Amino acid sequence: MFAFLYGILAQMAFAPVDIWIFFPIAIALIIRRTHNKPFKTRAFDGFVFALGFTLPLLHWSSAYVGIWPWLILSFGEALLIAPFTWFSNQKGWKLLLIVPSSWVVLEWLRGNYPFGGFGWGSAGFIAVNTHFSQILSLGGVPLASFTVILLGVSCYLIFLKFNLRYFPLILVVFANILIPNPSLISDGSDTNLKIAAVQGAVPNLGLDFNSQRMAVLNNHLQLTKNWNTQASRSPNFEPDLFIWPENASDVNPLTEARKQIADVVNFLGKPLIVGGVGDSNSRPTNLSILWEPNSDPTSIYSKRHLAPFGEVMPLRSLAEFVSPLAKNVTDFQSGDKPIIFEVAQSKILPVICFEILDDSLLRDSIKNSNMIVAQTNNATFGKSAESDQQLQITQARAIELGRSIVVVSTVGNTALIDDNGKIISILPKYDPGILFGEINLSSSNTYALWLSAWVEQGCFAVIVILLLSVLKRKYFRLP
Repeated sequence: MFAFLYGILAQMAFAPVDIWIFFPIAIALIIRRTHNKPFKTRAFDGFVFALGFTLPLLHWSSAYVGIWPWLILSFGEALLIAPFTWFSNQKGWKLLLIVPSSWVVLEWLRGNYPFGGFGWGSAGFIAVNTHFSQILSLGGVPLASFTVILLGVSCYLIFLKFNLRYFPLILVVFANILIPNPSLISDGSDTNLKIAAVQGAVPNLGLDFNSQRMAVLNNHLQLTKNWNTQASRSPNFEPDLFIWPENASDVNPLTEARKQIADVVNFLGKPLIVGGVGDSNSRPTNLSILWEPNSDPTSIYSKRHLAPFGEVMPLRSLAEFVSPLAKNVTDFQSGDKPIIFEVAQSKILPVICFEILDDSLLRDSIKNSNMIVAQTNNATFGKSAESDQQLQITQARAIELGRSIVVVSTVGNTALIDDNGKIISILPKYDPGILFGEINLSSSNTYALWLSAWVEQGCFAVIVILLLSVLKRKYFRLP
């Protein structure tokens, strides 16, 4: 029971409660409960803790599909989190090194497997709300996760075991407040781009937003065409670029809606990034399209990391047995390469929805860009905490990658985020509107782009060495 409550406490570091210190406190408490306990006890309590964490964290996944998909997702994620308590019987500096390392390794595993992974709830994401947020630009989410868990272990040793010799570790972590956003390379050509992010809204929240696709398209067309009547616009503000969210045009923008979109782009006289659904080989594709005035679409990006059970259905027969709604999911065709949109001096990396979770996709694609556009559609999750949790993830990515990010959603959050992870401006959720602002174009590359992979490899090495030493003692009967 206590282990489950500690897991709930850890979850409260994320939206909607969003108090980051609860996470390391929860880690300290679960280590106290499992330290020096038999392996079976540690494993059981670790799983109960993980369930307390994942069940409320991922409750948004049940918004319109029912209880079973939520429970299966939560149990599956819990299985990939729980093993960190297997290592909580270590002592002293070994506990400080091995438990955070095991957490990072487990985050890597669940970020990549199964079905392409789902890294929601990584501990490093909460670093955006801390005084040591710039650690994300040093070693990325892996180093930030290591740091958060290290804080939890330190709290256990210092405040629950009263071992004050470890107190300097806390001071070292918080010394990161003095670290500016570090970069490796900058060509000195940073400038700004004026953007208009269009949140067209949907008639009704829920899975049936697709049945409203013409209404959603018309919302975005009309709002964009009348952009200069928006009260939020500053006088004389002239956007260089308009941006629509994911699923703004589920009416195929390359065929059925082509003329309507081309007309509004020509009327604007400015480029527009369209989020829409096309088709390839008789399968739908999730697209981000750069559309220039008086021109055909200039560049088209097809989403590469498809959302399992949302855009592609693994284990289809089993999924359809669990939920009849799985029959409504048509497998999308994935893209195979990154695309950079060029508008004036901007080199834009388009990212669609849960691709913001994919570490390797972002690291491999970011170097040729100077800003990111993150298009998403949160209408399928109702008025849950999903959009706020996703915004926190996006803030963490802005710091990690050293890029300003424009987040554009059908219903919110639509926001401008600078390269320090700060929200410059944001629209109210669920209402139609246009967010106007200037985005800094930065070509600087953070240390995290190369160091984060080394952090992961170092954590793997720690766990492998530990496991080999355990096997050696067991089979060779060494003390």
